[in-house]
Amino acid sequence: MIPQIPERVRTVQNWAGRQINRAQQFIRSASISQCEPDDLQPDMNQQVQASDGYFFEKFSQTAVDDKEIDNDTGQLTIVKLSINDNKERIQVFQDLYVEALYTIVHKVGKSIALPEAQLCKYVQNAFQVDDSLHQRLLDRAKKEKPPIVLLNVLLLEARDLIAKDINGFSDPFTMMGVVPGSRRKGNADREAGNGDHDDGDDHELETPPASPHSQKQGNVLHRFGGSFRRRIGSKKSGKSDTKSIPAKYIKASSVQYKTLNPKWNEKFQFIVDDVTSDRFHMDIWDHDDEEKSVIDAVTSLNHITGLKGLGRYFKEVTQSARAGSQDCTDDFLGCVTIKLKDVPSSGLEEWTVLEKRSDRSEVSGQVRLKLWLSTKEERIDQQEDDLMDVKQHIELIRQFALHEIRVSGAPVSFFNGQLSDPASTILHQHAIQGDLTELHQFMCQWLAYSAMINIGISFSFLYDILSRLISKWAPLALDRDEENTLAESFQTFDEHCKKAVMDHRVNVATSKRSQLESFSNMLRCWKLMRESPLYEKCLPFQKSFDHDINAILQKSADEYFQVILKKWEDEQNPCNELLNVLQALNKACGKIPKFDPIFKTFTATNYGQITYREFDRLLDEYICSEMMSEKKSDLKTMMMSASKSEGDNEELLITILKVHLAAQEFRQYRLPKQKYRLDKSDWSQIFDRVVVKWMDTAKLKAFGRVELACQLDATIQIASSEIRHTSSYVDVCHIIDQYLAIWERMHVSDAVLRADLTEKLVQCICKIAEYYADRVLAQLASDGFCGQLQAFIPAALLNLFCAAVNNIEQVRRSLVVTEKLHLDELVEQYEQKTQQKANWKCEVEVELDRCDKYLKTRVPPRLESFSLPRGGRLETADGYGETPIPYNSTQNSRLSTLLHRNFVRVMHSQVNILLPLFDECIEENPGLEPVFYQRLYEAWSVLTDFFHAGGKGISLETFETIPAHVELVSKLSLNQMSTIRIIEQYYKNLLKEQNDVSECKYGILNVRAYYNSNSQTLVIDVIGAKQVIPLDANGLSDPFVVIELVPRIRYPTQPVSKTKVVSKSLNPIFDETFEFHIPPKIPTGGMVHFVVMDHDFLRSNDFAGEAFLDLTEVPGFGTAGVANTLRQFNLILIHPSNSNKSMIEVLSSRKEDKEAQNFIRTLSVAY
Repeated sequence: MIPQIPERVRTVQNWAGRQINRAQQFIRSASISQCEPDDLQPDMNQQVQASDGYFFEKFSQTAVDDKEIDNDTGQLTIVKLSINDNKERIQVFQDLYVEALYTIVHKVGKSIALPEAQLCKYVQNAFQVDDSLHQRLLDRAKKEKPPIVLLNVLLLEARDLIAKDINGFSDPFTMMGVVPGSRRKGNADREAGNGDHDDGDDHELETPPASPHSQKQGNVLHRFGGSFRRRIGSKKSGKSDTKSIPAKYIKASSVQYKTLNPKWNEKFQFIVDDVTSDRFHMDIWDHDDEEKSVIDAVTSLNHITGLKGLGRYFKEVTQSARAGSQDCTDDFLGCVTIKLKDVPSSGLEEWTVLEKRSDRSEVSGQVRLKLWLSTKEERIDQQEDDLMDVKQHIELIRQFALHEIRVSGAPVSFFNGQLSDPASTILHQHAIQGDLTELHQFMCQWLAYSAMINIGISFSFLYDILSRLISKWAPLALDRDEENTLAESFQTFDEHCKKAVMDHRVNVATSKRSQLESFSNMLRCWKLMRESPLYEKCLPFQKSFDHDINAILQKSADEYFQVILKKWEDEQNPCNELLNVLQALNKACGKIPKFDPIFKTFTATNYGQITYREFDRLLDEYICSEMMSEKKSDLKTMMMSASKSEGDNEELLITILKVHLAAQEFRQYRLPKQKYRLDKSDWSQIFDRVVVKWMDTAKLKAFGRVELACQLDATIQIASSEIRHTSSYVDVCHIIDQYLAIWERMHVSDAVLRADLTEKLVQCICKIAEYYADRVLAQLASDGFCGQLQAFIPAALLNLFCAAVNNIEQVRRSLVVTEKLHLDELVEQYEQKTQQKANWKCEVEVELDRCDKYLKTRVPPRLESFSLPRGGRLETADGYGETPIPYNSTQNSRLSTLLHRNFVRVMHSQVNILLPLFDECIEENPGLEPVFYQRLYEAWSVLTDFFHAGGKGISLETFETIPAHVELVSKLSLNQMSTIRIIEQYYKNLLKEQNDVSECKYGILNVRAYYNSNSQTLVIDVIGAKQVIPLDANGLSDPFVVIELVPRIRYPTQPVSKTKVVSKSLNPIFDETFEFHIPPKIPTGGMVHFVVMDHDFLRSNDFAGEAFLDLTEVPGFGTAGVANTLRQFNLILIHPSNSNKSMIEVLSSRKEDKEAQNFIRTLSVAY
């Protein structure tokens, strides 16, 4: 345990604070991690690498350009919208512009309308039209014939109607029509003169009856025509009223029999003359069998085209109804009137409460209607085209979207379909006026936005649009022309996706997350389209999506292989051609982990397996073709020549070895436990010979680099660190790293040969490190850092030293190569082939350990120059003088240039020198006052904190592993204790030793004890002993027991008592009682000491064992139990160990301490 600093030692504490602050300053700035070569200037080590033509670096270079082509259309922005000079295109553009303005001028429906001028201005900006052209086209739009406004009515259902029939139900049907509002007053005035054909009272239309007589006539004409306020004129007035009473205003629904909750789901359409004043009116009636002629009449009413026929027909119906009016009951069920100006542009669908015609009517229930307005254009010189509205809507969506993207300035891929309010308003109006359903609008959006793929529209956005389109579509919802338009769009999108998959290796940069997400969303959208029922309806008899994907991937791999083969064709050097082809394939295979999850997510396709198998087949065919080639420079001849030992073509050797590495990398992309065609091509023997040849060449190159690196050595300084290095260590570490990296990529098919080469590789690396360390230290010695150095070393020499030891430490760190060698895997292969134990593994590990120890032992002797001279001594004068500072100012300032490990080594060397000095100080000054040792204890605490430096120096755990430190702390802790505390601790240790005994070697003493607090008497009853050790020649003993209270310094007046002697027994029975008068307060460590002795007549008594009874366990003392109750204790006898030897030595050294000497004398008393 590291001792704590007492607060009372203020002088030492202040000094410690100053030293710790100084230590922390330079330790904080010291770099713990090694310096990476990347931190150096780019040309620092180029000379060394270039000296052998970049022999090692060539294997990490690739002829294939690793830079991915950036074809990210998702980052395109729109700067300007313009139209070329094509007159036909300009005319189409202007026609679309006029259509947009026409839509604005003729808005229909109630809505939160924006000002017409604002909408026109938006269109002008979206089309980028100047003011003069805008005004000319606006005038053209206003001159167009206004559209015919249509009211579309969808009669859905009714509920809770009145029961009119005897069976408790009704047979409801409806009559409906549009009531003109602008001519209503004039017609009423004309109708007042003809009472025979009066409509009767119409409260809903707020028109007073023409005459009192009309209220009394409950004829059929009143029922069918009264609500619509139609004048059935005579022949004389037929000409004047022909235009005011068109027959198409009144329509009837079917009859729903025996129900109070009828469901119709019937659609009607009416022409509207004036949206601002016209109203929609509908009556619901109960149909009776005798009135079937009336239903037929109303149905026929819709087929009458002339006013003359209409008047004659209604006259007959009226007369027939009057004839039987007395037998008819009131079968009116309710009516609804809705002002057309209140119908929103988006339509109206709601439950409407049925209203009464008069106070006599009994009405209940609601009817559900859906009403919306649309238009039908009748333009001059316009050709008929059923898809005109759809095409115009598509072009408007596209034009507005392009404008919104241009205004936002964001990439096209950021667009999510959100249009501004003016654009949404115009498109909404255009859809209404073109009677485009929600399905048609989704179709237009898909057609518009899918055409923008080439400029980078988001596939995620297209997926959302397509999802809405598919969800809204139902069979027969689109006509044939619309389905054909969608089919063309689907085919175009299909071809785009196929081309994208064909070129994905080139066009999709896997390093960019945005491009991978775009490609992923394209597949998702493509899958949704291909597997939808809408696609099957538009494009029937197509192959499955997964079948097409598999075929495209195979074709894509084939085309990619042919492209790279053509690109890297080299008739003069087929090895180089093969190398480039392999590297290009590896680059493509390297993208498999990126693409494979995408294809597996959205298709039932194993992208990796299909791609690799196709590459494997094509590569095998290519190699077979090259190996059978009869060219002058063929692949087979070049590879055989490179493997021959007598050859000296280094470039060819490097090329063949790079082919080997590329082929090994290509094999790594295989799926396990599957066969491939390339397995038939066995080049292992050729490659093994090439590897052996390369190993010999690489060894010479490596040592040449080390020598040159030492010659070109130069000081380097990292900007972010004060750690001092020279450039040579970077080159040496680079050589070792390159050596191992290349070896890790190599594959030697023969396990025995690979084991042999591995051992040679390790030996080579270790020799490189050792050679470099020797060269560095030799250079340091030649610079003057040798022999007996002065106390103050010059700064320049210290800098050289720091750089040298740091360089060696960095190289030592680079020798952690066990994982890169894959020894365990190689051992398994070796033993499986040879059926012998791989002893070479131990040799490899021993070689690495030996090299590591060699480098470590080369550094510490140099580190001692930082330490105090070996002849140094600690001052022991009285008073609190300053503890020796382990560094001078020059050394102090240079420590920050050491690596952390070297810095800790300096700390260790200082500790190893200071520990003997402290120990020597204790040995030379025995028996002094405890305060002296306390000062030494505090001084060492200061130094311990100093070397620990808040966790940046020597760790506290490491201190505990230093034997000299542990021994010093123990000595100082003991010597600074007072005599009485040492004595108390002595007995505590003995008691603990007794309690920890696990076996009874010396016997057991049985006693009973209690304390009488009233008389303050401790009663001890010695019962007997068992298994006492024999100490006499006869194999027995003559035991007796000595009883005393310890420590004696706490009980100086208490007598020492003895039991009687029991002769010739190993299990004596004493049965004696002893009393000791002591106060109830137990002193620290108070206990009863029992000593079992063997009585001898002629010689001194022999010691048989001893035992201790802690007074705190005796009943009557405190909480130990109730007084006057004897408690038996079975005490195990022990022999004292040497654990208390240091305490006895300390007390013996205190010659001037009477208490200490008395205690020592009591230990030697013979009983």
